[in-house]
Amino acid sequence: MNRGNRALDITLAIKSRAKYAAMLTREDKRRICSLTSPDELVAFLARTSGWREAMRALPVAAATDEQFSSALDQEILGDFEGLYRMASDTSKDFLSFLTLDAELRAITEALRRLASGAGAQPPDKSAPSLRLLHGENPARLRDAGSFEELVKLCQGSIYGPVLRSLELDKDTGLPAYGDAALRLETEFYRALSKYLRRSYNGPAKKTLIETVSFRADMLNVTYILRLRRFNTPAERAEELLMPLYGNFSPETARAVLAAGSDEEAAEALKASGLGKWFAGLGDAPPEKLVEAAEAEHYRKVIHGPPTLCTVYAYLTLKENEAAMLKRAFVALGYGLSPERYML
Repeated sequence: MNRGNRALDITLAIKSRAKYAAMLTREDKRRICSLTSPDELVAFLARTSGWREAMRALPVAAATDEQFSSALDQEILGDFEGLYRMASDTSKDFLSFLTLDAELRAITEALRRLASGAGAQPPDKSAPSLRLLHGENPARLRDAGSFEELVKLCQGSIYGPVLRSLELDKDTGLPAYGDAALRLETEFYRALSKYLRRSYNGPAKKTLIETVSFRADMLNVTYILRLRRFNTPAERAEELLMPLYGNFSPETARAVLAAGSDEEAAEALKASGLGKWFAGLGDAPPEKLVEAAEAEHYRKVIHGPPTLCTVYAYLTLKENEAAMLKRAFVALGYGLSPERYML
């Protein structure tokens, strides 16, 4: 890698650190927990440096869930495109590949909407338009009026074969949402793993694989915790895990599945190869352990050597923060305290 490209990527990493500094603090999150309405949340975020611009796109009062979600997505997209423009060619290759994740989210949003009985959606002019996407614009995918239309839109995508292979309910003509979402996510991580190991020749390859693999580890931990509660047999559970591993092993999966309580499941995680990320987190529920471990891991990546891993860590934490805010907005809309939804 020549000096010019390395300098570009170091600048990119430093820019990501600066953006990370603008994310919500613990005090900000405590204040959000005390809010009582969606309008109060919008007003609060409008005073933060990380989400100020996103809130300017919303109406003064009574923003809908869709408008709020779209504004956050647009903010993340703006960050992504800004960082992409600064990157070296090899780093752009990796960042461009990550747009397949945006395509995945658009497809699952469409499946969730269709399963709820909603048909075609009117075009959302505020919806993000991802020009870098490998395939269809995510707005077109989200707005698909039927499963058949969604499959057609994805015919050139890595997700096309998965959608075509799904078993459909004879009455609704739709696949089971949970099965579809899991198989689509598995396909993304299978493609990402193959790309990183065989095709990516950019900077910090080993540490980048480790950083991405940690994200897959955390998803696998989340899935295995859910599967334990449904008494899923170990053989079946292992088939449902992401095909990109770091320190999450089949032995850890079996230990969590065999746990008799949430407390025992948490202890099994702390005793695993991922244990150092769960140490010192107290007796929090297992799901909170996962969120806290991920936040701690990526904070260390961001404050470590400036590489492409820094950018990936920032984008991951920013997406997690957006997901948390979306949950808080919906909770407030139902008159509920957002505290329990801000995992």
